[in-house]
Amino acid sequence: MSRREKTEQAILKALGDQLLEGGMTSVGVNAIAKRAGVSKELIYRYFDGMPGLMQTWMQGRDFWSSKSGTLASDDSSTLSPAHLIRTMLHEQEAVLSSDPAVAEVRRWELIERSDVGEKLSHRRETMARAFIDRLDGLTDKADVPGIVSVMLAGVLYLSLRAKTEEVFLGIPLRTEAGWDRIWQAVDHLLTSLPEDLRNQSLNALERDKHLQSTEKE
Repeated sequence: MSRREKTEQAILKALGDQLLEGGMTSVGVNAIAKRAGVSKELIYRYFDGMPGLMQTWMQGRDFWSSKSGTLASDDSSTLSPAHLIRTMLHEQEAVLSSDPAVAEVRRWELIERSDVGEKLSHRRETMARAFIDRLDGLTDKADVPGIVSVMLAGVLYLSLRAKTEEVFLGIPLRTEAGWDRIWQAVDHLLTSLPEDLRNQSLNALERDKHLQSTEKE
């Protein structure tokens, strides 16, 4: 690595370590620069300040900005929308449970409004819409974005809440058994989707939608 690349990596590592040690409220240019052993001017030069630093750090860590997972695979369109939704929910929870630093950022976004948070939220919304817009309009029998929003909000809340609350409505949030119950509930909710969204591939549904649109013209 070049000298700049090594410095950038040191700064990014310092941010992650600072998040784990003191939470998002302890994060700032001065604290990160001190921890990384660099001048704060380098953070502005390399990352354009905290918003750019946070976005670079979250890239590849936050679910929607990563390039891995089922949704990013080439054969994702061969799966049904219901399968893709369930997988997306599982993979989001897996990110939060396996990366405490990312979970800390997501908790902070829920309670604090800032330029950093707004930029992270905007990027996440843009990337999420690329997925949900493909599902929207496949059927007029259900409001798919509305249904997915409720399920995603529930999974995210319970994942983040597990740090401060051990039990929610009698469900243990820090045990495998508790999450088995949550996923069973998600599966039950997914049965409310129209049959074609549960049994046909996204490719087939998009093809049918295109054919119907062509016929109307």
